[in-house]
Amino acid sequence: MKNIFIYTFLRIIILGSFVATGYLVGLSGALILLISFLASGIVSLFVLSKSRDNLSYSVHNLFKKVNNRIAKSAQKEDRLIDEN
Repeated sequence: MKNIFIYTFLRIIILGSFVATGYLVGLSGALILLISFLASGIVSLFVLSKSRDNLSYSVHNLFKKVNNRIAKSAQKEDRLIDEN
């Protein structure tokens, strides 16, 4: 969960810096948002690769735990059915 907040926070910081830069350059309205989202997305691909890897590892582990719990419950249910 911590990695989700870190990655999201860093993405917002990068987006905010592009919005601020666009504002200082004189852009406004939808154009500043469009350019900021595109530029921050491209920069995030390279700058946040380590954070994104940590995030995906955390999400993978979370779903792995959920899948293990489901499998254990299914095995327990199968044992109960087989006993009857």
